[in-house]
Amino acid sequence: MATLTGLGTGSGLELETWVTALVNAEKGPLTQVTAQKTATQSKISAYGTLKSALSTFQTTISSLATASKFNLQTATSSDTSLFSATATGSATVGNYSINVTQLAQAHKIASSGFSSTNAVIGSGTLEISFGEYNSTTNTFSVNGSKAGASITIDSSNNTLAGVRDAINSANAGVTASIVNDGSANGSRLVITSKETGASSSVKISVTDSDGNSSDASGLSQLAYDPTSTAGSGKNMTQSQAATNALLTVDGISVTKSSNTITDAIQGVTLNLLKAGTGTATNLNVATDTDGIVKNVQAFVDAYNALDTTIRNLTNFNATDSTKSGVLLGDSGARSISTQMKSIFTQTIDGTSTYSTLSQIGVGFQRDGKLALDSTKLKTALETNFSDISKLFGASGTTTDALTSYGGSSTATKAGTYAVTVTQLATQGTMLGGGAPNLTITAGSNDKVTFAIDGKDYSITLAAGTYASTQALADQVQQQLVSAGSLAQIGVDGSGALMITSPSYGSDSRITLNGGNGASDLFGSATSTTGVNVAGSINGVAATGTGQSLKGATGDASEGLFVKILGGSTGSRGTITFSKGFASQLNEVTANLLSDDGLLATRTDGLNNSVTRLTKQEDALNDRLDAIEKRYRAQFSALDTLIASMKTTSSYLTQQLAQISANS
Repeated sequence: MATLTGLGTGSGLELETWVTALVNAEKGPLTQVTAQKTATQSKISAYGTLKSALSTFQTTISSLATASKFNLQTATSSDTSLFSATATGSATVGNYSINVTQLAQAHKIASSGFSSTNAVIGSGTLEISFGEYNSTTNTFSVNGSKAGASITIDSSNNTLAGVRDAINSANAGVTASIVNDGSANGSRLVITSKETGASSSVKISVTDSDGNSSDASGLSQLAYDPTSTAGSGKNMTQSQAATNALLTVDGISVTKSSNTITDAIQGVTLNLLKAGTGTATNLNVATDTDGIVKNVQAFVDAYNALDTTIRNLTNFNATDSTKSGVLLGDSGARSISTQMKSIFTQTIDGTSTYSTLSQIGVGFQRDGKLALDSTKLKTALETNFSDISKLFGASGTTTDALTSYGGSSTATKAGTYAVTVTQLATQGTMLGGGAPNLTITAGSNDKVTFAIDGKDYSITLAAGTYASTQALADQVQQQLVSAGSLAQIGVDGSGALMITSPSYGSDSRITLNGGNGASDLFGSATSTTGVNVAGSINGVAATGTGQSLKGATGDASEGLFVKILGGSTGSRGTITFSKGFASQLNEVTANLLSDDGLLATRTDGLNNSVTRLTKQEDALNDRLDAIEKRYRAQFSALDTLIASMKTTSSYLTQQLAQISANS
């Protein structure tokens, strides 16, 4: 407000004080609006604190809303120098006898020595492939599922170092290195398969630019065919054989291509470290009680931390009302607290043993806080371990071995639903019109292009006459793998090549696009598009996508995914779906924190109130300015009038004094 100086100097009255007092008397409405604005801004800040607390709560709860967090198991080896192990939670608790007799190894081959890394070897083409060598029959069976590569060696990379770099940059499934043994010609090229196992043995075929690919000179020095003789197609030497891991589990022989074994014992991963001495080693799989107790305690602590924040924001202080919570009596804060606590009063359907948290030792205390009785929880874990997870996370249990729970949505209701299949999902296929030409000639019939599941693939086959249709199929498989496709190639009963898509459903399809070898390999090929699974959940037609059925919108099963892995049409049993406490709390919190949730709506409303109150403040301040100006104008006129009267009074007094003196 504008300030006028000198008011009252003419009259001698305290007019400035009078104006200030009168204006202050008019400030009542402004004071009320300012107080409302300050209180509203405090609520906005309080909601910010509440939002932060809810976000922290959700971070913890969301990580505990899955069944896996409460299906913890330990897998302990009695000799960790031989193997280590981990359990996923689905393993059968107990002891297993493990005897590791051989580790899986990667194939290693080495060249003869060269004078230096700059020594020129030769030029031509290296064809790297993989398979399994049988020394008894001296045969090499191609591994069609493992891609190799064709590598061109020319004047730009024909040195020992150049060949090494060319192999490493070709992503050929091997690594190449140079090892110097210290002799005059001690630089040797060592090639190692990237994967272990007998079926990952390396074979290197050479097309030498000198025209002779069967001698031991030029690029042929790097040829390695395990079925050939030294100096004629077998010029590198084996330094480490490709072997499978050999072990017994409870006396049952197990052979695997890797030292990491995930499928020997259901729910257990074995990591083999070295072969034993013949004595079996014990593997103990047990419930990870401490880990589960820790996660349940985290659940309790997360809720208590949120509850403390809500209490601090809504508390009532009977002694000093100014110390009461900013959100005392606020409907939004009350709603959040009510929603949270209402979840804990529910029972969880779909569990065979437990339906409330109190049954496993989690309950409210007199002070309103959650507490965990770890002894009671441990007892529950010992008796009904598998049902604990259902109290916390969303889970689905099926009665059919070839159906599985695939997920759910916030709309999915807990319950038991019948599953019926009217059509099984299929994979797209392409079948050749007849037996293929087994002779492949470079530049003539060696290229084929496909569209597999909407993506184009182009392959080039190795030239030569193949011993059988299966051998040719293995080559097509190898090249498709190299191109990045997971499609499977086989031989139909009619002797034709058949390609099967890796996916299921209406988007699963394979078509022959062309290439100079399309006709020789596939003739008039027939393509069959896959179909989606079809059926119902809870008696209502479900949406089929690939192998998954999704519950219908509007039904209690809405958003429930059931994966049909095979089997037959007709009734496929039931799926029992439940939402545990952590899952429900996670959903409620997510809704509260969403862009259109309670917190956003409440905060937007408060911000709108601040905007409205600010406008009222501005209007009231403008009104006060006008009132003050009016008062100042009025009192300024009064000041001037009184000053004039004082001047007149002084003049008259002087005149009267003179008259009196002269009389």
